[in-house]
Amino acid sequence: MASENDNSNSKSSSLPKMLVPVLAIGGLGVVAVMGVVAAFVITGWIGQPIPVLGFEQTFDQPIDFPHTVHASLKQLDHVPADGQAMEGLGLDCTFCHRTVTTQANAGVPPVGFCATCHQVIGADGNPQLDILRDAADIIGDDGPEPVNWQRVHRLPDHVRFVHEPHIRYLTANPSEVKNTTDGVATGPSGVCSTCHGNVAAMEQVEQVEPLKMGQCVDCHRDNGAPTDCVACHH
Repeated sequence: MASENDNSNSKSSSLPKMLVPVLAIGGLGVVAVMGVVAAFVITGWIGQPIPVLGFEQTFDQPIDFPHTVHASLKQLDHVPADGQAMEGLGLDCTFCHRTVTTQANAGVPPVGFCATCHQVIGADGNPQLDILRDAADIIGDDGPEPVNWQRVHRLPDHVRFVHEPHIRYLTANPSEVKNTTDGVATGPSGVCSTCHGNVAAMEQVEQVEPLKMGQCVDCHRDNGAPTDCVACHH
């Protein structure tokens, strides 16, 4: 009987010792998970969230629209089928975003506007252009349909941002323009990089600036713009 009691006592005394490393590892795991969550929340609050779990700062669009071809002035990396080197067209941003200098939003061109070029420009059978031509009723028989572009740069609904005064001010004060661009460097296109980065170099547009309240307030203070709440909030 004594030996049985001794064995049970030894087993019960060894059990807590076995739990120590298990609890230690579990505790470290909980701390690590909480640290990752805290880092994600802090970076998302101060700047941009870590690009994981679908929080990338870009979206796949219904049609691949390479700004490198349309807006850049540099030689393109890819070579067309005819083997001739090709440079970007260097289109001004206002060629497509026509209301950026006059209204609150920049404007997105209707599918018919894109089709004025691509009904003749671009190879027949190009899968991406065929989507556009089908939407514009150049091919197919479904009738014209709008392209459901995905918005990349988004501010909270209670924030009021008007493009026109920002474009006007930065155009008149080029020394305050931030970042650089591969595209047209004069006029409205020369200032868009301040908030949107070098879009002309992007195959797929992504948000590169945090566009948080602190960034906007700092910019307003540096440039003598109003910082009261009603200037930006409804």
